[in-house]
Amino acid sequence: MANYEISYDLRKKVHRITICLMLTAAVEHGLVNAHKLKAWIEETEDINEAFKQYFVSGYPHIFGAVEYSFSLGLLVQLTNLQRTFLWSYADVFVMLVGSAVTFRVNQFCRKVQTLSQKQINDKQAWQSVRNDYSKLFKLCQTTNRHLSNTIIVSFLFNLYFILIQLFSSLKQTADVVKKAYFLLSVLFISIRIACICVFGGNVYEEWANIGCYLNSIPSEAYNAEAERLIQYVLTCPLSLTGNHFFYITRSLMLKVS
Repeated sequence: MANYEISYDLRKKVHRITICLMLTAAVEHGLVNAHKLKAWIEETEDINEAFKQYFVSGYPHIFGAVEYSFSLGLLVQLTNLQRTFLWSYADVFVMLVGSAVTFRVNQFCRKVQTLSQKQINDKQAWQSVRNDYSKLFKLCQTTNRHLSNTIIVSFLFNLYFILIQLFSSLKQTADVVKKAYFLLSVLFISIRIACICVFGGNVYEEWANIGCYLNSIPSEAYNAEAERLIQYVLTCPLSLTGNHFFYITRSLMLKVS
């Protein structure tokens, strides 16, 4: 597909997605932990005791089994920070790959639109386009083979954290900060799921657009190769999938909710 029109907006889009998601995750994680540490400092009025209570209360499953030490608490906190960024990176990675595949499918879609609008009846041109679609289908298959597990993990993590937040909301609290954090946290995770569905689902949306353009080919441009392409597109859809348990579409965000 080297002869297709190239857009340089993809690189900017990738940078924007990465910076926005990772920066938001860092700010959210930092504010939450800063608020917890500040509360313990105000309560104990001793910095060492505040750090101890902060680590012990935050990770009771660890410090209930081993003796507390500041170095161990710091190590656990760094591990938790790494886990947070790995969770965020899984979401970002799915969005970036979805954007890259969508870029290629959109190139193909514009090519089909051009052939249809110009009423080109050259069989070789339509055969070349059909060969390009075969490459796109193989690209999508290869992507799904390597990305399916990451997609499943991404959705499972997001659903898990939403359920955790909803469970925490059952506890009555008069703390305005905790209520605000709960609302913002649920909103943030919901936005992440929506972004995955939108950026990942754009592959399926572009594939649907290809079908629309092919079905509107004028009779002057219709030939045997165009018909073969239509059958190929209809029987071999393009979309990102979680091991074929589900397909990422924009409507998936409504099903998840």
